[in-house]
Amino acid sequence: MIQRRGLKLRTQWWLIAIVTSLLVAGMTMDRTMMRIDNLIYDHLLQASFWASPSPSSKPILLVEIDDDSIRRLGRWPWSRATHAALIDRLSAARPKAIAYDVLFTEPGDPDDDRALGESAAGSPIFFPMLPAAAGQEGAAPIASLQAAATGVGYATIDPDADGVVRSATTMAGAQGQWHHLISLVAAFATGREVTDARARLIPFGGGQGRWPEVSAASVLAGEVPPELIRDKIILVGATASGLASRYPTPTGSVMSGLEIEAYLLQGLRDGAMMRPAGSWACLALALLPLWALMVLLGPVRRFPALACFALCLALVLGSCVAALIFWRLWLPPGAALSGLAVAYPLWGWRQLAVIEQFMRVQLERLDHKPSLVPQAEPSVRERGVAYTIGLLRAAIARDREMRHFVADRLDQLPDATLVLDLQGRIVIANAAAHALFASTGGTIDEKANAASLLQYFRQTGSGDPVPFPPIGGDPAMCEVQVEQARFFLVGMAGQTSTEGARVGWVIRFVDISEAKAAQRQRDDFVQLLTHDMRSPQASILAVLETASPDRISARESVAIRHYAESTLRLADEFVQLARAENLEYALEEVELGDMLMDAIDDLWPQSKAKSIDIVTRGNEALLIMGERSLLTRALGNVIGNAIKYSPQGTTITCALSSETRADGTNWALCAVTDQGPGMEADLRMTIFERFRRGPVGLGPKTSGAGLGLSFVHTVVARHHGEIECESEPGQGTTFTFSLPGIMDTEQITAQVL
Repeated sequence: MIQRRGLKLRTQWWLIAIVTSLLVAGMTMDRTMMRIDNLIYDHLLQASFWASPSPSSKPILLVEIDDDSIRRLGRWPWSRATHAALIDRLSAARPKAIAYDVLFTEPGDPDDDRALGESAAGSPIFFPMLPAAAGQEGAAPIASLQAAATGVGYATIDPDADGVVRSATTMAGAQGQWHHLISLVAAFATGREVTDARARLIPFGGGQGRWPEVSAASVLAGEVPPELIRDKIILVGATASGLASRYPTPTGSVMSGLEIEAYLLQGLRDGAMMRPAGSWACLALALLPLWALMVLLGPVRRFPALACFALCLALVLGSCVAALIFWRLWLPPGAALSGLAVAYPLWGWRQLAVIEQFMRVQLERLDHKPSLVPQAEPSVRERGVAYTIGLLRAAIARDREMRHFVADRLDQLPDATLVLDLQGRIVIANAAAHALFASTGGTIDEKANAASLLQYFRQTGSGDPVPFPPIGGDPAMCEVQVEQARFFLVGMAGQTSTEGARVGWVIRFVDISEAKAAQRQRDDFVQLLTHDMRSPQASILAVLETASPDRISARESVAIRHYAESTLRLADEFVQLARAENLEYALEEVELGDMLMDAIDDLWPQSKAKSIDIVTRGNEALLIMGERSLLTRALGNVIGNAIKYSPQGTTITCALSSETRADGTNWALCAVTDQGPGMEADLRMTIFERFRRGPVGLGPKTSGAGLGLSFVHTVVARHHGEIECESEPGQGTTFTFSLPGIMDTEQITAQVL
């Protein structure tokens, strides 16, 4: 199901990426986001100090036909003689160029026209014209001015759709047949002709009042020093109220056409005009951040979503600012920002929808599974988010109750138990654990961990601390000691999740103090049997051997010898059984047939005394891993019982064989068959228990303690083998040893030890 969810999410990712890309491409091509682009551009221009140099460095002077000039020289329009006088005044100061932004498209008084032409002929002056509009003719200056002027160009200002002046076109008409008046002035002043007919953005950098200004009336009155005009580019134009048009600009201020032309002139002169980016550059700016966002927020996300979104926003805005500052290129970011604003919440919504659906399915599965703790039914059953929230609330309650249930069950365990995370921090500790560590001086609190708690224990014998985690990370068990008489068996096991990953540890402390005390008592008892009880019995037998016949009667001597030998035999069998049960086996590679022959050789006197033949069958080498002395004694016990219970002159058969079982393991088999009286079924079921003896009344009377077969069963079991008994009354008995072959015994060596 997870793979299906992932595939569905990837499909939706591709769909969102493609749809938003097409949307962004469409908005980029048809300039849908022009208002947002203009708003961002205006704010960038208002916040910048780089758009234009300082006023003191600009050789531009504005000669304004302002309200003061109208008041002093008379109402508009002025006579052309007045304009001629103004041009003469300006020319006398030797300016670099004069852009006279006043239309003279119709003839006036001939004398005045002639005087104006003569004044213009001696000056580097440029006059405006009106370019031809659709279905109309253009309006050029009168012929005398065209002949006298340095250049004639159109002088129009074209605001954008929102009424703000941001750009200017320096060439118009078919194949650029008309140049803008200001572009002609800039070309004359710098020697660089403007040949690009595309609209360029004007570098507004200082707002209204940035340029030095003088009144036309002041120039005519001689109030302006010639030094202020010399080598300057003079822009003459109307700024009087009701006479001049005023336009809003990106800087937030309203400027006259004359000031806008000054900014245009400065941009052309310094090469600081900003150009709008082409369609391909705009598409790249719009699509690249969008795809970067979609990749960063892909189906396998590795970064925070909000950080990715902020990074892509910064990439778009940073690219716009950098291009504007360093390359004087305007990349409109509106479409790119809109694409990010659409893709981010849309993809987040689809992710949340898929996650909510997956969570709902998983919570429903959990809700339908039987719980160890009774739970109330969710109160919300309708579909939607409320239903999922209800399922989640029920799952949280279920988890809380399960945790409480587990903690209660752990508290009921008699052994101290700790549940740890991978770092060894205590997650759960039962009541027995609290009591144990309280007695050792430790405390289980929020700061406690496995390392600090295990320092109170030392491994028995070596005194080394208990390592955590276990060496190699595998489950481990060791015996530790706290005080002189307190011993614990510490077991550590890894805790895994349902997927098999290790998530923590479980440590269990089993108090074996009483078992250790019992072990010491058993060791003392074995010592008592092996030495303290055997020595007196051996002494009794020695006395009987050395005593004179006249001191002890023959009958009493036989009885005493019988009881002493029985006591020695009982002690010996009990000691051997104790060794079989508690001895730490030293395994080696042995051959079962060799041990069988050793056992037969040891019993040759007994078999010879009863004229019993012991026949062996099978010459296959049966290699096993075992403890040679104990296995030889076990075989000897079975063969000895066969000799003991078999009549004289019979045969005992020992058959060696091997078999491969259904699970592929190899086993070595030894079957010992006698011709004795056999056993009833109830005796066969208990023959390997302690103090159980063979058949009584069917065969010859024999002596024994009933521990020999118990010893055999113990030795075979500790070798992970099997011992079976088959018998019927009057038909003899067969004991079959089954021991793991050498290839399989290697796998269980650690368990035997």
